[in-house]
Amino acid sequence: MGRITIDYDLMYELARDIWALRDRLLDTSRANHDFAPSDIGPREQTSGALIYFYGAWKKSFEEAWQVMTDLGNQLDEAGKAFYDQDAQGAVTARQQEAAMLRQDVKQQHAAYQQKREARVKQAKAEDLRRGHAARQAVVDKQQAELDKKRAVLDKGQQALQKWQEDLDKKYEGLREKQEPLQKRQEELLREQRELRKEQSSGRKDPEGELQKKQDALNREQEALQADQDALQLEWDDLQRQQEDLWKGQTENDKAQDRLDDEEEPLRKRSEELQNDYAEELKELEKTPASELEKDSSWLRGHREWVDDPDNPPPPVPNGLVRESPDGRTEISYKLDENGEIELDKNGQPVETTTTVTNKNGLSYSETYRSLPGDGNSVTTVRGSDGSVTKIYVDNNPEGYGPGESMRYVTDDKGAPLETWRKTPDGEWGKVWDRSSSSPDEEVAEEENAQKAEEAANGVGRPPAYLTVEKPLVDGGGRPADDSFSPPMAIELPDGNTRTDYMRQDGSELRVVTTDTARYVADERNEIQEVWYKRRDGTWYLKESITQHTRYGDEPPLGTLGVNWQ
Repeated sequence: MGRITIDYDLMYELARDIWALRDRLLDTSRANHDFAPSDIGPREQTSGALIYFYGAWKKSFEEAWQVMTDLGNQLDEAGKAFYDQDAQGAVTARQQEAAMLRQDVKQQHAAYQQKREARVKQAKAEDLRRGHAARQAVVDKQQAELDKKRAVLDKGQQALQKWQEDLDKKYEGLREKQEPLQKRQEELLREQRELRKEQSSGRKDPEGELQKKQDALNREQEALQADQDALQLEWDDLQRQQEDLWKGQTENDKAQDRLDDEEEPLRKRSEELQNDYAEELKELEKTPASELEKDSSWLRGHREWVDDPDNPPPPVPNGLVRESPDGRTEISYKLDENGEIELDKNGQPVETTTTVTNKNGLSYSETYRSLPGDGNSVTTVRGSDGSVTKIYVDNNPEGYGPGESMRYVTDDKGAPLETWRKTPDGEWGKVWDRSSSSPDEEVAEEENAQKAEEAANGVGRPPAYLTVEKPLVDGGGRPADDSFSPPMAIELPDGNTRTDYMRQDGSELRVVTTDTARYVADERNEIQEVWYKRRDGTWYLKESITQHTRYGDEPPLGTLGVNWQ
């Protein structure tokens, strides 16, 4: 299949060239072409013939003017239609570019802010560390003095231990000396027992041998006793040294205990400081950096930490402009009172306007605005021919199944033009069109009249919750503004309720609530809004008087029933 290229700029210029040529022909045809007999001679037939000729000539020019007008109009209309179609693609591309640009700058801001917050947190953490170190240094200094005393006591303890080791060696030496004496003592006792046995046996001892043995044993016992006495003196001296050591050990232990008592408060204080420091760090982790930055005096004292050496990123752009030899594309957003882009609950711009203008001045724009409800929106399209259409998208329409959506196309005054429905599989299909598609003029005229009547009866009209920006009441049935007096509830005979509100100027708002519907009327009982209850118990605006044109005395939405007035 061959490729078709359409130059709508050329069609635009050609239409204007044709109109310019048409206007020159018009000026030529309007020139005075009367021929008086005095100007061309006395023959009346000649003058009449010329007048007849130029009359026919002028009629041809008038017919050519209409043909050129129609041709120029067709070229202009076709060129603008092709331009609008092309501009729609440019709008989508530029909106994606603007969104990516905003997202990129927002990410730069987030990274910059994260880095700045980290530096602020780091500065505060360093401040806490220094404070903790200063307080801990006081405790450490006191502990160092105690450590010196402890070192002296430890040194004394080491001396006592060495002294004890020396005494233990002496004890061991005395025990070694004591052992043969004990053995000899045991032998003497054994010999003494044997001698006594002999002495008691009654055996005669004319030579005195037993007495001699006794005397010898006595002399050995006395010698042994002398050795034991000498050894005992050594034991006594060693015992006195041991007692002196024990006394020194007791004094050292008492000094150690006193030192322990002095160290206990310092130990507790050090634990308290450590716990406090840990709690401060934990609290710092939970504290946003923005709260820390509110302390201006603290910031001034920590500029070397808080000041960011990097340049801050550029501000998030409030729009986008792209210019080329072929034209200009501009994207702008609705701003809030702070001059920032107003965002919806999903963080997306509430309203975006994209305008595409070419070198010949053709301009096409789309204004997208998000509406209450997930995915609901309205797009106002301004074509290059000056036409205005609005496209409402209802992402979760009442009375439809899951995954279904509705699209309503209206003119600038809200009159319905088309209705589309999206099935759960994602396919859109047209379900109503105000204009007939029949090629038969009579059939088309009849169908257009029927569709106009359908539109007047509400067919194709978007629900009020899409088109009414500021309802009179909110979802709870209370006035949307605070200019009304406190509510006055009235119980109705049929079990329904009516709540009246009054302004200072005397105007009233009357809200009648039934099990399934809510009617909002003025002081004349003329219904202004109709609300319906969803299955989940919430309410939505179904009808508003702003959607209707009043004909005659009858209010478009009727009046409250007599029992409700």
